[in-house]
Formats: sequence, structure tokens, C-alpha cells
Amino acid sequence: MDSIKVFTKSFIQNVHTIKLLEVIIVMSGKKTALQIITCLLAFSVFLQTNAQNSATAIDWQRCYGWDSWYGDEGVRIAPSQDGNFITVGKKTLQGYESIAASKVNAKGELLWETIIFDDRAYTGFRGVDIIQNSDGGYIMIAKVISVQKLSFVSSDLRNIETNPFAKGYYDILITKLNAQGQREWFKLLGGSGEDMPVRVLLTSDNNIMLLGYTTSADYDISDSGKNTSSYNRDIWVAKVSQAGDIITKKCFGGNNDDLPFDMKKSSDGNYVIVGGTNSDDGQFGSNKGAKDIFAIKIDESLNSIWKKTYGGNLNDEAHSVIALPNGELVIGIVSNSLSDDFFKEPNSDFPNNYQENVWLFRLNADGDLVNSKIFGGSGRDLLNDLILTRDGNCVFIGSTNSNNGSIVDRNRISGNNNDKFDVFLMKTTTNFDVIWQKTMGGSEDDEGNGVIETSDETLITIGTTKSFNGDVSGNHASSQDPRDIWLVKLSYPCQTDIITSIDLVATNTDILASESINSSDRIREHSSVRYSANKNIDLTNGFNIELGSVLEINLQGCTNGTAGISGVPIQVKTNNECREGGMKFTFHPFTPDSDLSQYRMSIQNLDPSIEFKFSGNTLITKNNVPDNHNAYYLLTVSRDGFKDFVVQGYTSTCEHDGAPINCPENTSTVILDKEYYNEGDTFTATWTGELIPDQTLEWFNENVTLISKNGKTMVGRINAFPAHLQAQPGVFVTYRPCHGAVRVDFRKVE
Repeated sequence: MDSIKVFTKSFIQNVHTIKLLEVIIVMSGKKTALQIITCLLAFSVFLQTNAQNSATAIDWQRCYGWDSWYGDEGVRIAPSQDGNFITVGKKTLQGYESIAASKVNAKGELLWETIIFDDRAYTGFRGVDIIQNSDGGYIMIAKVISVQKLSFVSSDLRNIETNPFAKGYYDILITKLNAQGQREWFKLLGGSGEDMPVRVLLTSDNNIMLLGYTTSADYDISDSGKNTSSYNRDIWVAKVSQAGDIITKKCFGGNNDDLPFDMKKSSDGNYVIVGGTNSDDGQFGSNKGAKDIFAIKIDESLNSIWKKTYGGNLNDEAHSVIALPNGELVIGIVSNSLSDDFFKEPNSDFPNNYQENVWLFRLNADGDLVNSKIFGGSGRDLLNDLILTRDGNCVFIGSTNSNNGSIVDRNRISGNNNDKFDVFLMKTTTNFDVIWQKTMGGSEDDEGNGVIETSDETLITIGTTKSFNGDVSGNHASSQDPRDIWLVKLSYPCQTDIITSIDLVATNTDILASESINSSDRIREHSSVRYSANKNIDLTNGFNIELGSVLEINLQGCTNGTAGISGVPIQVKTNNECREGGMKFTFHPFTPDSDLSQYRMSIQNLDPSIEFKFSGNTLITKNNVPDNHNAYYLLTVSRDGFKDFVVQGYTSTCEHDGAPINCPENTSTVILDKEYYNEGDTFTATWTGELIPDQTLEWFNENVTLISKNGKTMVGRINAFPAHLQAQPGVFVTYRPCHGAVRVDFRKVE
């Protein structure tokens, strides 16, 4: 008998109460065990969370950045108490690297942004970590270099400049921002050497725990116990007050470099720090290779509780750690070792080719290694962040250029099987059984740096992209460095049929499908598991549940579809005219419904030297610098039940080309012969404005071929999406009259 029990609609029709069923497991006709399974056969609505066996899908993605040297990077993302999210990283403008902190809503729309820079330092500025403070503000740490003058620019154009006392070449910037992103205080911490921030946490007594590393032994680092046997990097931990003052501090390290990567609170209220060490003087334990993993547990007074090392014959680094409720720890690791704690039998997926792979270690409360597993393939696989999800499982994010082993979906993009990196996501149980894996990106390098779980149990990731295709759109590329900050929200689409055969150990998990579930799972150690499908649930050969664990069966599964998202696109017409020092833009979305109350609009200012005032559907810009350069903005238009419309536009000043600076309101529009178009369609567009004598009408476009034009009408063909056309009255040799352009952005019906 292959099937233990099949739960179907016909079965449930005869059940009117919740029952306890005795299920006899039968294999090859022989009784092997008696299991008690609690089956909830209820007619009420089943409150379901996301299916752990479902593949993830991209709900939305956003690129944020400026078109400038050195590129832009997304580093960390954290939840905010108001249901929004706070991010940190770096942006580059006109060759200057800047620290960037941004607040975005659940759709990825920018709510505010704070930029910190020094116009005398081109490189070396980067936001590293950010958390919400107990008062609703935010604590951010960042890397700065050779600081001479700091400028804090927030979304309301509040520019605070100060001349701080820099301690050394690299210093740690810690700053408090209020709920609107405005600076309340900041401190530069460090010594005369190299001082770098890593993580920041709140303590149980409402102070701040700061993790970094240092080569210094003076100024703020003095009396920390720095190992001065050589010019080496030591771990530096400081407890800081809510005013930014150091309460206590301590160094941990040996005779060589000891670099921390993460710090988390453990279930007993202490702190665990993980990283990599190549010290060999026994400060952490015996050294097994070029670089070993270390784990340190400390209390709030910075006293060491235990220290451990793990390693192999080459380079091993622990990049992230999470604390389990039972006191155990899971460490996310990058390693290219082949021996000791990283021994593996070589095969085609994991050959001994000295490339890095991802490993997960599970440690007990005393730091002893309990379990480990390798993930990735024969290329390079990197891990940057690891979280514990609400259902008791693990999700990690990183990058990969492998195309085998654990990596199974990189061929979805033509030409993607190259040496470039994709974002790599994986969900596992705490016993390291794979639940799902996913790669994201395009045909250029993409990296995943951070991931959080939202209140609706979906995921938002932050990283950096160089791509323009595949999963990526909207990259603000520059010829010097095309990197953009990349935010992605992942949802769990409803799968039709699920076949699952994994070990579910001490977990709280939902598995749901629209049609059927076929399970040979092994459920143990007081797990709580729920199967939900609309037609049938089969418990097949190999299924097992230990006494003390609970299984719930429900014949109300999920529903396939796109959750009511229309295939009709939002499209936008934009009117503009000159204003003193800048321009005025008025945005008119249509689906074809043009009722403005149905739409939400937001503007991201891609150049903080330009003043932006946005209200309703109107943007007014003013250039505050003397060079009158073009400045770019990102418009996002949202409507419930529709995919977001996102477009990058630009503003300028009219003075530089002799145009009038106070033109009347532009009330003209462009009338189209159809509401929607497909690739290859021809269209007729008519401008409704008036020309002055001898003036011509110019038509500008993207992905449109001009077929003919006559007076105020043009005929064209759409070659690809996105596409746009713009009607603009022409200029004369001797002067430029008020013109007022109208732009129409087309999107494809899906």
C-alpha cells in the first residue's frame, strides 16, 4: 500500500466534527507503527500563511540610484514600526560617494531620503547598518574617510554642515536620525588607524551596542585592550549611550587580522559575534587553515562567555548568525576549504576546485558544532545575510555564478549562464533541508546583501545590480559604473500541485496548494504542520509523524491567479512648462480612467542639488547650482489592482537656452487613436495646442518609428516597450518662445 490516507472532498462531506484519527502506516503490506495524527477537518475559513514549498515570485522591483561614477549600492534593510522599511547604502553624485538612508513603503515607493557626504572626499563613504530606535527615530552607522566637512541633506532640503574632528584615515560615523530622516546628533569614533563599523543593536537597557574592527590603539580605541603585537585588525565592541557617548568598550583579537561580520542577540539576552580570523596565537583556539571562522559570546558588560573556532585548510568566513528560540545558533558561512569542518566528497556539483560555497552550521548553546551542510554549485557562491522566518525556518541571501548543484533556475535568462553573478536566495529548515531556492537578476552582475520578512510573511531583499534585463528594469546606469540599489519584494504564488518529501524538525509550517498535496514528509520534535489543498491531500509511502507533533489537514487551499492584478497598464501623459530657475510638470495617469483620486504618485529626487516640490500630481523644480545641468527624477504611479507605472524623467532650467522663464499653464494634450497598443502597432497622435506663425511642431520619441507627420498630427509605429512620444513646439533662430511640451508614455497590455 503506497498511500497512508487520501483526504478528498468526498471524504470531508461526511465529517461534521473535528476527529482524532488513528492512522496505521503500512509498507509492503506490513504494519510498522501506530501514529496519532490530529486532523482538523473544519468548515470555517482557514487562516493560512505562505506555503513553504511554493516557489517565490517577484511582486515588485525597484532600482534606485544616480547616473554617476562609482555606482550605487544597497547594503541593509530593516523594518520600521509604522509598517514601512528603512534602507542604507551609498549613492554617487558627480563623482562623490555619499551615505544614503531611505525610507520606503510597502510598494517600494520612496518616502524620504537623507544623504551624507563630504565634497572634499571623493570615495570611502558608505552606509553599513541602520535600526529603528526606541523613540521611533533611527540609529545609523557608516564608513567615512578623511572627513573635513560633513553635509546632511534630508528630503526637506535641510542641509546641516559641520566640521568634525576626524580621528584617522577611516572613522566610524554613528548618527541619530529622527522619524523624518533629519539629523539629531552624530559622532565620529575611532583612532589614528583604520576603524570600520559592522553592526548596531539596541541593548536591554536602551543603550546602543556597536560592533566594528580597528587597527587603532588611541583616541576612542584607547583602553580597549587592543592587541598591539602587529599592525593587525581586532574586533571592537562599544556600548554607547542614546547621546552617542561611549559607556564601555573592548577589543577581541589575536596577533593577526580578526574581522567580524555580524552580531545578534541570543535567546539568553547575551550577544554572539561571528567572523573570520587568521590569528594563530591561540586567542580564539587552534588555527586550521589560512582563515578560520570564529564565534564569540559576550554579555552586555562585554565579558567573554565562550570563544570557538571552526575551519578547514583554506579560507572560511562566517558572514551572518541567527539565534534560535531553543538557544541554538545557525551561522551562514562562505568557504573554499576542503577539510576538517568543511570536508566534502568531491563530485560534479562540488568539485575540489577551490571556489567558495555557502555552508550553514548549527551550534548548540555552548557553541559546539551540531550539524552542517553545503549549498551552491561548482562556481562561486556567496552568503551575505541570514534571517529566521516566522515559521521557524531560515532564509539566506547572497550571490552566485554557479549553474548546478543547489542552483537550478539560472537558465531562465538567455545568455545568463556566464561568469556574472545573480542574487541567490534559499529557504531551508533548521535541519538544513531545502524548502526552495531562487536566483534573481539579469545578464550582468547582481548581488544580494540583505533580506527581511514582512508582516504579511513575504520577503523584501536589498542589493546591487548592474543589469538591464531579466528581472531588472529601471537601472540608472552611468558609463563609468552601472550599479544601482535594487529592492525586490517576493511573494508566494499559489502552486497547483505540491510533492513534498523533507524532514520537518521542530518547525511551525504551512504547505498549501490549489489542487493537491502529495507528502512523504518526516515530521518530528514537536513540529506543527498544516497541509491545505482544495481537492486532495495524499500521505504517501515514507510519511511519518512522531508523537508530540501535530498535523492539521484542511481542504481549503490557495487560489491560483494574479490576485486581481489587471493586465491593463497604467499610462501617463505629462505636461511641462518653464518656471523661473526650473520647470513645472503635471502628470495625468490613465487606464483609461483618469480620475486622479484613484492614483497614488511619488517622486524620487535623483539629484539633491535640485529643489523638488511635489504635491498631488504636480512637480516644481528649481536648480540651486550655477551650472544649470539636467537633473533626473523617478516617478512612480500606483493604483489598486494595477501594476505600478515607473518612469525616469529629467528637469532643466530654461534660462540657459534663452527660453522665457514664466510661461503660462500648458493645457494642451495629445489625443491618440486607441487606448492601448502592442509591439508593431501603428498609431495616430494629434497635439491640441496652438502654434504661432511659422512655428513647427517637433515630435521626440523612444522606441517609436516616425512614419509621417502633417501639421499637428503624426503617424508612428511602436517598436518595443517602454515607449514614449513627446510633442514640443519648435524654436526660432533668434529666440525660443514659450512652448510647453506634452509627453505620452506607453506600456504594454499583458
